[in-house]
Amino acid sequence: MPDFIGAPRGGSAIVLPRHVCEGVAMGRGRAKAKQTKVARELKYHSPNTDLTALQRELGGGSTSVSDSDERDPYSDDDTEDDADDRWSSSSR
Repeated sequence: MPDFIGAPRGGSAIVLPRHVCEGVAMGRGRAKAKQTKVARELKYHSPNTDLTALQRELGGGSTSVSDSDERDPYSDDDTEDDADDRWSSSSR
């Protein structure tokens, strides 16, 4: 069998080598191995979590403005427009 796919037995044609024609994917092995290593380190060797800081962050504090103190300027608009809404189901 010739060294190249489709190589003529006596002629001189330019043909790609066999490994290029078969479409073998090369070059991703090292990158995938590094990603796997990093993912494994994160999964099994996570750093210690500061639970008190997490509780402060998630629990919040009295520094934020409460919802009852803040007036919503658009809260009354819906009740006034219900009677004039011509697309409501009651007008059919």
